[in-house]
Amino acid sequence: MQERVCLLTGGGGFIGSHLARRLISRGAQVHLMIRHGTSLHRIGDLIDQVVVDYVDLRDEDGVRRAVHTANPEFVFHLATPSRGLGGHDVISARRSVDDILVPLISLIEAAGDMPRPPRAFIRAGTIAEYGAAPMPFRENQLPQPKTAYGAAMLAGTQLLHTLQPGLAFPVVTTRLALTYGAGQSETFLIPKLVSACLAGEPIRIERPDDRRDLIHVDDVVDAMLAVGETSAVEPGAINVSTGIAPSMREVAAEIVASTRCDPALIEQNRQTIGKSANVLSADPARARRMYAWAPRIGLQAGLSRLVQEHRRATAQTVRPNVRIANG
Repeated sequence: MQERVCLLTGGGGFIGSHLARRLISRGAQVHLMIRHGTSLHRIGDLIDQVVVDYVDLRDEDGVRRAVHTANPEFVFHLATPSRGLGGHDVISARRSVDDILVPLISLIEAAGDMPRPPRAFIRAGTIAEYGAAPMPFRENQLPQPKTAYGAAMLAGTQLLHTLQPGLAFPVVTTRLALTYGAGQSETFLIPKLVSACLAGEPIRIERPDDRRDLIHVDDVVDAMLAVGETSAVEPGAINVSTGIAPSMREVAAEIVASTRCDPALIEQNRQTIGKSANVLSADPARARRMYAWAPRIGLQAGLSRLVQEHRRATAQTVRPNVRIANG
């Protein structure tokens, strides 16, 4: 990626900030499209090394201007909300169209209008697109999404498949397993568990027998870069996952071991009789075959790294807020 121009949406977010940091370390020229009001706490130390363009991705003209100004060789689309779109109601469906599909189409249209098309458009998808499909999830299965979020993400994947023959650049949807790592919001279970254990505070796991395919954020970044750096990008969807689904009970035990906290801090609810454990797992074989990518950070190592990073972050002196001037 040396001196390549890369445009990221969601660059201030959890995964996007890790990707931006890695691209900078590889000598890329990084442009970030960020919505007004987005917190920059994850990228405050990077501001002098990137170009920030404040754009609402639902603003078609604003998106076009930002894309044409950046003139990127690679577009990484990670600005996809998931919280609040997990329902089955009409309001969730409408929000998912506004917040997921409208920005996606605007970005694709803007990239297609560039005098020199990008070399690749790489999008963060989700294994939630599969829904009730048989496991392990594979890309050739018929997805059966169970939420408005999963349905909208799948609709985006299918729209891109339909549009691909008319596009001058390949589009790849990386269907991400449940990603964890430094900088993730504590509204998610793993960082919440780590924080509680290190603070010596009690915490309750509602569904300890549920099993999840968990992948470290560094492996996700590796996968996206592997797609971008290949000589022949093949459009379509690939699973970015481990193929392993530990239970939340097992995850909690690993966090207890890494933090050396009192196991009694974690209360584990008994799952309701008659309700089987929910399992999510995806097969990463296609990504390995097409892009020579495979996850390299096991759960124990990944959680240990997260605990160490959390300790470092809490030990550091609070730095003053970074002020960003518009224009």
